[in-house]
Amino acid sequence: MVQGPVDRPGRVRRPRRRVGRPGEQGGRPLTAVAGQRRPALPALTGLRVLAAVWVVLFHYRDDVEALLPWLAPADTLLRAGYLGVDLFFPLSGFILAYNYADTMRRFSRGSSVSFVRNRFARVWPVHFVALNIDLVTAALVGTLGIGENGHRRTAGAYVENVFLVHNWWHDRPSFNGPAWSIGSEWFAYLTAPLLFVLLARVVRARTALAGAALSYAAMLAVFAAFALPNGNLEHMFYVRIMGEFVGGAFLCLAWVRGGLRLARLAPWLLVVPVVLALVPAASAGDYWAAPALGLVVAVVASSQGLLARWLSTPWMVLAGEASYCLYMTHYLLRGVVSALREWGQGAWWSAGLAVVAIALVLAAAAWGMHVLVERPARRLLHARTPRPATTATDTVTPHERTPA
Repeated sequence: MVQGPVDRPGRVRRPRRRVGRPGEQGGRPLTAVAGQRRPALPALTGLRVLAAVWVVLFHYRDDVEALLPWLAPADTLLRAGYLGVDLFFPLSGFILAYNYADTMRRFSRGSSVSFVRNRFARVWPVHFVALNIDLVTAALVGTLGIGENGHRRTAGAYVENVFLVHNWWHDRPSFNGPAWSIGSEWFAYLTAPLLFVLLARVVRARTALAGAALSYAAMLAVFAAFALPNGNLEHMFYVRIMGEFVGGAFLCLAWVRGGLRLARLAPWLLVVPVVLALVPAASAGDYWAAPALGLVVAVVASSQGLLARWLSTPWMVLAGEASYCLYMTHYLLRGVVSALREWGQGAWWSAGLAVVAIALVLAAAAWGMHVLVERPARRLLHARTPRPATTATDTVTPHERTPA
């Protein structure tokens, strides 16, 4: 996941209030012009941490509910946490389109190589460190090889992870489980330079909105026809990422071309979690809610209301910047979480302390990875190319902040 520059916490650069419709400046469509920068979208950085926390709660819902039984009524919403990835994918497409769809309208080998290199700098270093932490842990506890539910920790799976193709030919996870989505993101990044050339030709908001609808419809149709009993698609990993990545990109264009007035939908955003919490069929291992999550991204980007202002606060932006590392490290701490759960059960006060300890451990691991790995690697590997004529925050899976 990628993102454009956002100022350091404490001086977050917020979008200017403009006269005219969302997606417009001075009443005209917001298109990239040489030397012109689009307003930053810090609210989307804050949105990333909500998506990451949702995934974390999905994986640790049994532990959390064992310690806090009063959260049992929220079980349906927690079980829908796998959809946090379906918030990340359109978020990546939206922000990359916001930053590059117009500035990379003509294919250039040099700019494409720089773009891919910068995406690599975003996702690979953290993924590689997490991969090797999982490898060492598995070697110590004796879980190398093919594990429960086909989880692969083999030499071949390791090589595939190093090259970010670990989910291209397998529907079973390998090593650090959540990292499957990084392989999907990498595929989208490789295709993005060509995709931008096509997207730049879309000049009407209605055409872009129709493109988003068709992208999601095609994805859902393929899942309805070919999904395995576990909800996955065998040997068709690209359907989910490209359906949502392209859908998010089209939603971005529908907004910036000046024809999709989404800010007025902001008060209705609460409907999405309410439906997911009260209607099990809205998730239940399926992806019918994915289009609504893509729309959430576009509404948050276009809104300047209370939710957008909260997501743009310095602490939310700071958490959003480390959200990729939270996503990539939380599953490595299953043993620690299990131990804290066992210690905390039995009394209300110990359960409360255990929950606080779990939150602190997960946050510390994410922040440590962000400060010690993600930031230095980004500075080291980032291509020194002219910055695009746009700025924003973007994701990913669950990923960045500096200029791309």
